[in-house]
Amino acid sequence: MKKEKVFEVTHQSILETAKKLFLKNGYKNTSTRDIAKAVNMTQPAMYYHFSNKEVLFIEINKQIGSQLKYEIEQIQKESDTLENQLVKCTHALLNVYHRDIFSFIHQSAAEMEPENKQKLFHILNDFYLEPLQGIFESSSSSLNSKVSSQKASQFYLMSLSLLFSTIHQLSTEKERSEQIAELIDMVLHGVLS
Repeated sequence: MKKEKVFEVTHQSILETAKKLFLKNGYKNTSTRDIAKAVNMTQPAMYYHFSNKEVLFIEINKQIGSQLKYEIEQIQKESDTLENQLVKCTHALLNVYHRDIFSFIHQSAAEMEPENKQKLFHILNDFYLEPLQGIFESSSSSLNSKVSSQKASQFYLMSLSLLFSTIHQLSTEKERSEQIAELIDMVLHGVLS
């Protein structure tokens, strides 16, 4: 195998392994030593690919975010109700990110250098919040006059923490779908009758 190909395969292996460990253990509880060990390489060899844990974490979030942005943009193109679009967005988020995204990124950023913290918040905005704003803006449903599409997308994303706290306890896809529908109904219509 050529050097470039070996480099790329190793690079991808590091990204995939780190993604699994970060999502399972959190940013704070995952070390570069853990990642290197799981990839079966030395820590210095891993630093040849990624200079530090923050850079690696940012790259993983760019990849995940890019995938989700694409999926959300495809959902936006569909002619469907806002409620159905948000249900589809929630499924897309759950399939890629097995944690409460909003809290996970904010808690991870607290551990980072200011420059990398800014990069992470740009990823949150560019790949998650802006595409979700597009969903709210393109909907035929009108938002409350006191709520901007930006605030609506932030509220929606923060509201998912309720779902992520229970989703792993659900045993069937039907239960998961029912929980998602219930959450989206509360996000859009509140809790009062």
